[in-house]
Amino acid sequence: MNDHKRIVRTGLAAAAVACLAGCGPTAEAAPAGAASAWALLRADADRDGRLSAADDARRGAWTAARGAIMLPNLDDDASRCPAAGPGGKRLTDAALAACDDAADAVVNGAADAADLAPLEIPAMAGASGSARATLRADARSADKVRIFVRRGGRLTALGADGGIRPGELRRGVRLAVEARDVVRDPAAWSGFSDLTLTVTDGGRTRADTVRLRVAPVLFQHDLLPLDRAVVANPKAPVTLEKGTAPDKPVKGQEAYRRDLRRGLDAEGLRAPFIESPAGGDQWMGDMFKAGYASMPGRDGKEHHIVVNLRSPAVTPHFPARDRPLRDASRPVFTLMRGPGVAGLQEFDATAVDRPDDNLYYGSASSSGNFGTIPPYGDYRTGRIVYGGEGRFAPDATFTRMLEAQGYQDPIAIDTSWLGVGHIDEFFHFVPRRGGKGWAMVVADPRMGMDLLTKVARSGGGGRRLVEGVAPSDTQFPGLTVAQALAKPDLVNGTRIAAAGVDRALRQFREKAGITERDVIRVPALFTQLGLPDGYPRKDLTVTYLPDAANGISTGTGGYLAPAQHGPRQGGQDVFQRETEQALRGAGVRVHWIEDWDYSHYVGTAGGDIHCVTNVQRNLSGTTSWWRPAR
Repeated sequence: MNDHKRIVRTGLAAAAVACLAGCGPTAEAAPAGAASAWALLRADADRDGRLSAADDARRGAWTAARGAIMLPNLDDDASRCPAAGPGGKRLTDAALAACDDAADAVVNGAADAADLAPLEIPAMAGASGSARATLRADARSADKVRIFVRRGGRLTALGADGGIRPGELRRGVRLAVEARDVVRDPAAWSGFSDLTLTVTDGGRTRADTVRLRVAPVLFQHDLLPLDRAVVANPKAPVTLEKGTAPDKPVKGQEAYRRDLRRGLDAEGLRAPFIESPAGGDQWMGDMFKAGYASMPGRDGKEHHIVVNLRSPAVTPHFPARDRPLRDASRPVFTLMRGPGVAGLQEFDATAVDRPDDNLYYGSASSSGNFGTIPPYGDYRTGRIVYGGEGRFAPDATFTRMLEAQGYQDPIAIDTSWLGVGHIDEFFHFVPRRGGKGWAMVVADPRMGMDLLTKVARSGGGGRRLVEGVAPSDTQFPGLTVAQALAKPDLVNGTRIAAAGVDRALRQFREKAGITERDVIRVPALFTQLGLPDGYPRKDLTVTYLPDAANGISTGTGGYLAPAQHGPRQGGQDVFQRETEQALRGAGVRVHWIEDWDYSHYVGTAGGDIHCVTNVQRNLSGTTSWWRPAR
């Protein structure tokens, strides 16, 4: 583990201050573990009000015990960022992502001020009228932070020379700091900034340094209560950008939305959907990953901003070279960015010159291929997991950025056996009583075939495999349970998928300590994909029946899963009955959502509830990342 990760992984740090020797004694105590940005160091002052050499040395470091935090100020508190260019011209992907609160040198209202890290230079009553003082960031971080000084009752950006006036030194100076970006590449910027106050007066020069670090961007996890669901709207994304285009409704959307609304309402989650214009590209789970950044608030509580990370997947037939990402992911900026909500984009722009890679392997970069293991052990905010093996791997610049955050230490799991290749095709996390406090719901191919065998042995071999769907809307119209047990596509699909799930669970055990005790298996039926000659990926599978593991935890004890349409016995869908029974033991309620037409039986591979639904979660229950583990 490199030094950067070692420091941040162990870490607590709430705050610090630029405070020269000679500053006054403590005026107020810091809240435990989350001090304001000036209280922490003042509390370290000796009784005579002077800081010792040891204090001075610690103040210039960011350690597990002390240091200051600044937010990446990437939201848009004044809602000033444009969705389109002059004359309604569509902005490039780069230009669209470039606007945020840190893009200007203005504090955009009280909400923006709350996103800044407070800093103070305590009064130096003896400073003369000829004293000269500067406060500057180190060279490597100079373009990554901005310092504001309170003058005339308002925060104003400190000039390029970092000048502090003599009168201000005598009265004491209130400042505020914002980070202008997140850590993307640690080789370019580590996320730390050293602010040095230099004062020259009476022929003597003194300097004091305080180290700050930018708060990491963290993925939200599935135990947090769902706040709002994000669903596709038939309107085109360009309609948010002063453009026009016809609506593109998707077959089955009414049934999907009806059942999703019922499931959320049953859990007491009545907030309206976030309607994201998609223009027929309904795969909301693949458009962005919901995250957040936080720092200690002035009241001692955790202060958050939501950070939505746009999927870095470059499509095989991208809209334009300067707009290579999916149009339906642009609402991360044109719709959702705003007060308290940031958009973040990082992708390899050279991917536009690798069309074959985008066609065969680009799906690995979709956000449906990223998830979060809930908090456990040292990973108190959870841990990122994504699918990737060999050439089938997500955008390396994106995963580098995730690793650089330092707290959710991503792991990769082999998903190369799946047709789409996304982790959400075979597992999800739900709250659970006891144990780790959560369980991993896993699609079990053998369990699916065993269930069909039981149905056949009890006299149900002649029953239709798929119920409640017109035979013409299935891959194998009229297929019975007995025929399914001998169907090569399903037999081979089960063999490939079972080996893939086994391999993935071994990786989870080795990399994250997840064992069979942490797993809830639910039945799934996989089929082997027919592939054209010359296709570089081999032995791929998709689920034949809707995939119960491809669902969404509400964080309230509910689970939104796709209606199974499996064979029926005793008036019950046997796949739904087994799934409900498996999850009931964990205290989880299942809400079935109709998605056959809307997402499951779509295109070559289709998808299910997690693929077409994104969510924003309530962040009030997050664990402060800077607090040390107990």
